[in-house]
Amino acid sequence: EVPTVNYPPYNIVKTGNNKYDIELALAGFNKKDINITSEDSMLTIESKSEDKSDKDGEVIHKGISKRYFKRSFTIADDVEIKGAELKDGLLRISMEKIVPEAKKLKTIEIK
Repeated sequence: EVPTVNYPPYNIVKTGNNKYDIELALAGFNKKDINITSEDSMLTIESKSEDKSDKDGEVIHKGISKRYFKRSFTIADDVEIKGAELKDGLLRISMEKIVPEAKKLKTIEIK
């Protein structure tokens, strides 16, 4: 199955000084349906293969698809993935740009 290029839709939100969230709209997905992996500088969100058995009975019209998707984001080397949460159909992956102490603004005291 070929993943759809523009699915799922996503936002990248700046939540703080060096903090960012990637939000993906995943209506109908459960956290057990999704794999999130990070390797080198690539963050990948992928759905696990669809469970074909329909426990709720026969679907007469299938307008809500839980289609397979795989979406990757390139993450800078100094960005750390802090965690992920799926709530109300929105998967939120929190990241933080790690600024080394040596590069942070310091006030030098005059003696």
